[in-house]
Amino acid sequence: MRRRALLTFVIAAVLAAACGTDSRGGEQAAQAEPEQTASGRVVTPPKLAGLSLADPKVVVPAGALNPTVALDKASGTLYLAFTREVPGPDPTEPVLQAVVARSTDRGQTFSEPVVVNGPAERVDSSVVSPTHVAVGPEGEVYVLYQHNVDSDYDEYGLSYLRLVRSEDRGSTFSAPVAIAGPAVEGVTTTMSMASLFVAPDGDLFISFIDDREELAAKIAGLPEPDAHDHDAVLPAVHLRTVRSGDGGRTWGRSVLVAKPMCACCGTRMAQGGDGPLFATTRSAFLELKDSYDAVRDPILSTSADDGATWSEATKIHDDNFKISACPDVSAGLAVDSTGRLHAAWYTGTEAHPGVFYAVSDDDGKTFTTPATLLTGEWVPYGDVKLALDGDDHAWIAFEDRRADEDQIRLVRMDPRGRAAFSKAWTGTAPDVTAGDDFAVVTWASQGEHDAAGAVGVLVAGPGT
Repeated sequence: MRRRALLTFVIAAVLAAACGTDSRGGEQAAQAEPEQTASGRVVTPPKLAGLSLADPKVVVPAGALNPTVALDKASGTLYLAFTREVPGPDPTEPVLQAVVARSTDRGQTFSEPVVVNGPAERVDSSVVSPTHVAVGPEGEVYVLYQHNVDSDYDEYGLSYLRLVRSEDRGSTFSAPVAIAGPAVEGVTTTMSMASLFVAPDGDLFISFIDDREELAAKIAGLPEPDAHDHDAVLPAVHLRTVRSGDGGRTWGRSVLVAKPMCACCGTRMAQGGDGPLFATTRSAFLELKDSYDAVRDPILSTSADDGATWSEATKIHDDNFKISACPDVSAGLAVDSTGRLHAAWYTGTEAHPGVFYAVSDDDGKTFTTPATLLTGEWVPYGDVKLALDGDDHAWIAFEDRRADEDQIRLVRMDPRGRAAFSKAWTGTAPDVTAGDDFAVVTWASQGEHDAAGAVGVLVAGPGT
């Protein structure tokens, strides 16, 4: 699997989501500053007083990679999933385990992590395909992880997905269930960049990137086409989804959402109430005349029948972000209580690079003018995550990698489009979830020599 360097530290801290007030008791906000750029119109959001950041807190001291976080809003229990290194048969080659820990005191203390993968499985993990935890409507806990096997057709091996379930708040987990493997799909395939989504009605969906077309060509012994030949027919990378209607116990065949997609970009899904289902990743559109590089803008597909069929993929915003390689980043996507679709993403266009946020009131057909959350003359690739709290505030955590050390920034967007920013802190690869009026963020600090490090949790909001 193609991966960014492994992460060294995942750290926790407490944020106070303090907003300033004016003399009349209202929140202070600056005026928006619209700007027209080569990649389209963007706007600087009105700014509220900043979010304050407390000292980081380490939860697990060493040996962890790529955390994700989920909250059971009914009980207040917080779940932290990550991949950790443990000694393998060869002392010089540690192996990975998929684990999950829980907290009942907003991340102040955590239980001993529980190993969820099978003993013979070779767990894999990356920033855009981590061990992923989610909570169901009845408090069920689900963990999705990636299992890798050797292959003659791919130097990285072939990746398959496994899911486990807990009905006792993460104390014990079921045996791993295979997701959309070759026996079910009927073809040799490999799956990565996976994301787990629990729909409001309790159905489970997994979105992932699939390389079955490239594998079929390799198995058939076909010559590899020249990617710079406009007349060449390139194997298309798929965005696919798969659904379970029985709590992850059984899964059907996957469904093609869109192609061609970016091979190394994260995937996300979202749904609100009984509204449509949404899926996103980055495109690989060869749409610019005389351009050898693919356009890798975030796309959106919609399903009105529980993922059985999908609409044609359209861009969330026409950035025309063109690159010949993979950014290895994810975008944020969520639906609020009124049915508004929220999206946040990175773009690397020369004219206006940065992180942007927009909303849609018509099921993703159109979006508002993007609000600029981060920009500059040079903004390297940045991972972006988004979660909504009970007041429909969008909490957006993203990487700012312009300095010598990677940093994390957190922004809270209110329903009126006003932004409250925290100060930046050292870290990378964030994940975020939210409760009624607070958010929880995990992240990692950048280390050397691909070493694994510590794990922790961050809480932002009143009462922290």
